[in-house]
Amino acid sequence: MDWFLPFIAALLFMIQSLLLKKIRSREREALVIHVSYMLVAAFGCAAVWISSGHLRIDPVTVGAGLCYGIDFALTMIVYARALATGPLTYSAFCFSASMLIPVAASHWLWNERISHVQVIGITMFLISFYCILVLDGKRKTELTRPDRVWYLYALAAFVCNGLLSVFAKYHQTEVGEESAAFLGIGFLSGAAVTMIGVLILSTIGFRRERLNSYTLRGLVYRLRTVLDKENLLIIAGIASATGFGNGLVVWMTSRYAGANLFPAINGSVIIGLLMASRFLYGERLSSAGWIGAFIGVAANIPVSF
Repeated sequence: MDWFLPFIAALLFMIQSLLLKKIRSREREALVIHVSYMLVAAFGCAAVWISSGHLRIDPVTVGAGLCYGIDFALTMIVYARALATGPLTYSAFCFSASMLIPVAASHWLWNERISHVQVIGITMFLISFYCILVLDGKRKTELTRPDRVWYLYALAAFVCNGLLSVFAKYHQTEVGEESAAFLGIGFLSGAAVTMIGVLILSTIGFRRERLNSYTLRGLVYRLRTVLDKENLLIIAGIASATGFGNGLVVWMTSRYAGANLFPAINGSVIIGLLMASRFLYGERLSSAGWIGAFIGVAANIPVSF
């Protein structure tokens, strides 16, 4: 009786999105927050891996984990930027609709059949995209319309998030276990990639601000200003939601058909975040936007067949 597991994963990803939207720091400080929760999640996965007693790691786990980690870092950074520069409604819809990528990959790479009904569902998703991003966007004023850069962030989040499920499914179909090791390598490599970004921005900041970010005193000061109580709670929340949510999805990818799993998760996320954007942030959709949202939610039914 594990039918409820996709919906638990959806709840965790909803929490993840709401916490990511709370990150309001500058680019360099925001990357430090990303590094922190990735490291916490990596240590958690390492603890699970060690406690399992199965310490052998397949080379596929290492390679797929590295690819997953690099993509995960890019996903979280661009998604957080999309949330910061545009409405939660639009950002969450693009992020969740990325399920179209693993559904297509499940067909082309693993020969999972896509029925005519599922094609109808995919078409419905494209219509909902048009209603929300084009028709609803035209009805926004200059103050409420997303910045142009938001469209780049949203597109990047769509592609990167979709590829995460492809890497996870590849690992599970090739190895079938070692989920904790796979995610641990992924989160650790993601933290490393993000840390490189911190160092690059620190170098730029040093040249511009004449502030030596590499001294121990400068590093401690920066960490103290970034890792305050509020950000520590955000880091703990994102790390928990990310670790458990992604772990659950990785475990389910080899046990559920991609055409059933990803629509169930992402459709639930869309519904939940639509409600959250309305009641927590007061975001409003036009009639075209709501029609698009309902079409997008309804599309999960034929896509899941």
